[in-house]
Amino acid sequence: MKLDWNQIWKEAFLKSRLTSENYYDNEELAKSYDASENIWIDGNKRAAELNPDSSWSVLDIGSGPGILTVPLARGVRHVTAIEPSRPMISCLKRHLAEENLSNVKIINSRWEDLSEEEVEVHDLAIASYSLNFEDIREALLKMNHLAKKWVVLYWFAGVTNWELIRMNLFSQVHNRSLEPFPKCNIIYNLLYDLGLYPDVEVLHGTSFPREYADYDSALFYLKSTLNIFDETHDEMLHKYIEDHWRRGDGRLFMEDRTTYVKLSWRPRDLDFS
Repeated sequence: MKLDWNQIWKEAFLKSRLTSENYYDNEELAKSYDASENIWIDGNKRAAELNPDSSWSVLDIGSGPGILTVPLARGVRHVTAIEPSRPMISCLKRHLAEENLSNVKIINSRWEDLSEEEVEVHDLAIASYSLNFEDIREALLKMNHLAKKWVVLYWFAGVTNWELIRMNLFSQVHNRSLEPFPKCNIIYNLLYDLGLYPDVEVLHGTSFPREYADYDSALFYLKSTLNIFDETHDEMLHKYIEDHWRRGDGRLFMEDRTTYVKLSWRPRDLDFS
């Protein structure tokens, strides 16, 4: 029997959802993400490896504060950044102004809410760690249709760092379990069944360890990851930080053991008749 990979994704997606709210609609969380030096170093590296032609237009789906939008805009003709979070867009606009980049169009919307006519076709479509779609099939088909030369996805294999935290603590806080988010194997199989045969590359060496200046900063990250808004569980969380995170020079460090993956393919017309 042929598996319905879109349904498998949807079921895992719904079981893994912490909240219906966009995580980065919180201004403090968006600023904290934007302030990470490691993500910007990685974004510049990945943009350079993509090496798009200077004549290209790029569609960045879930651009965040511009981790790929900004370095790509330095070298391509045009970038369209799709981002649902207003705090993230504020960060992106600040970076564009700082670098005097005027070739970026920003659309404040979820990818699934946009029609193809609102986006238009680009040479390269990218979704970088932003595949938070219930209907992944529809989202990928739209990317395939709106890219002329290349589609590139960045996602995860195995259990991510934040999922390990949730697996250890979530049931103690919320009295219910939280399943891992669907991973790259489902995307690969879905694309394969559609007739799109992606290249898959494990990004060896990619890591985003977190560093916190003090305990309060570490606690804020942990509570936001677990969707906690009061002080009821602070003692338990403090013990978790002490047991699992490394200390040095008065700071706290959380190592990243997530496996990151790049999937890419050349777009083609699909016939479902």
